[in-house]
Amino acid sequence: MGQGRKGRMAGLPLIPAAPRHPRRRRPVASPAAPPPPMAEAQQPDLFAAATTDRPHALTYLDIAGLGLAVVPVRTLRPDDGPDGYLYHIITAAGMDMLRARGTLLFSPRAPLALTERPGVLPWLANMMEVMESDCEAGHRADSPVVFRVKRFVIDRLLDHDPDRTREYGVSFFLLTGLARQE
Repeated sequence: MGQGRKGRMAGLPLIPAAPRHPRRRRPVASPAAPPPPMAEAQQPDLFAAATTDRPHALTYLDIAGLGLAVVPVRTLRPDDGPDGYLYHIITAAGMDMLRARGTLLFSPRAPLALTERPGVLPWLANMMEVMESDCEAGHRADSPVVFRVKRFVIDRLLDHDPDRTREYGVSFFLLTGLARQE
C-alpha cells in the first residue's frame, strides 16, 4: 500500500473501453429531388391579403386637424359660390358635445352629410321647417349651428350623395371614412 501515486491503478486488469459514439454510416446519396414549385413552397402573405380585401375605414377625425369652425348664419348669402370648405348643420347641444369630445365621429353606416357653401341655406331652411312643426321654438339646445371643415383634409374620404344633391340642387357629400381609390 505504500505505492506512490503512479502505482494506484497498476494492479487493476485492463478492460477495453467501448467507443463513446458508434460509427455511423453515411447514407447513400440519392438523386436530388426537384424543388417544389414556388407557389407551393411559399406561404402567402396573410397581412397583405387582409388589406386588399377590405378597405381601411376611419371612424373619427380630430376637430383641430379638420379646421372645424362655427359659421354665423348671418354671413351666408344665397349667391355665395363654393369655397375650400364643406359645411354641416348640427344642433347646439350636438356642437357642445362635439367640442367636449374633441373628435368628429362618423362611419360608413352612419356617414356625416356635408355640403358646399351654396347648399347651407336650403338645407337650413328645410331643417327649420321640420323643427318648427316638431317642437317648440326658442330652445337653445335645439337651435341649429353651422360648422365648416377644410375640404382638402377629407376630400379622399367623401362620396357623393345623389339624393340630397337632386333634392336641393347643390352638391352634397357623405363623409364615410372609406378612402376612394383613384
